[in-house]
Amino acid sequence: MAWTTIRTAVTLDLPAFAEPVEIHHDPAQHALLALDPATGESEVLTTRLPDFPLLPDEAVVKDWSEHSGLPRALAEVGVVELLDAIAVGPFAATAHRVRVLTAGDAA
Repeated sequence: MAWTTIRTAVTLDLPAFAEPVEIHHDPAQHALLALDPATGESEVLTTRLPDFPLLPDEAVVKDWSEHSGLPRALAEVGVVELLDAIAVGPFAATAHRVRVLTAGDAA
């Protein structure tokens, strides 16, 4: 994957992200990653839906389990723009199609 840093020192309003993280983006994979610069630990923030078409600047962020509230938290700090909700899987869990914003984009 070819990651590009799109934000530094981002604090997300979620318990799992109490410390500031860097946000990295790989547009070819429609992926976002949070990197803790102090520890080097990383977490992929997006999920892949193979049959769901996405534009190059879009991704899908799940909104259940340990990622509950993540799409909203990313939107609040200007990393993404929420586009629409998607029902995923047999239990119709919610994910969000998002547009990844670069530093120059206005939300």
